[in-house]
Amino acid sequence: MDSRIQAVQAMQDYIGEHYSEPVSLADLAEAAHFSPWYSARIFKALTGFSPADYIRRLRLSQSALKLRDEKVKVIDAAYDSGFLSVDGYQRAFKREFGTNPKAYAQNPGPIPLFITYGVKFKS
Repeated sequence: MDSRIQAVQAMQDYIGEHYSEPVSLADLAEAAHFSPWYSARIFKALTGFSPADYIRRLRLSQSALKLRDEKVKVIDAAYDSGFLSVDGYQRAFKREFGTNPKAYAQNPGPIPLFITYGVKFKS
């Protein structure tokens, strides 16, 4: 298997395990065993997302699932998903899903959740 694919898979695995914590490009580079610059470059090339955008989308989708399934408060969903402020979380949620998190929690309708397919399945 191509070392670039293995590196991106390692970064995706790292993000999946640590999405609720601060994840730096240095952390991803360490997981990939490449430089931070090259890690970001191959991640974008193989997934179509920058690492920051990938992490943001994953965090938002995971928080939406918590709001829908676990009936948690918006503040808890925000902080549990790794956001540093509720305001930033609410703006990102609205931008991503077209509704604010409180309205979604009260009436969860269909929203386009982010699915994290491994790069080996990308064709």
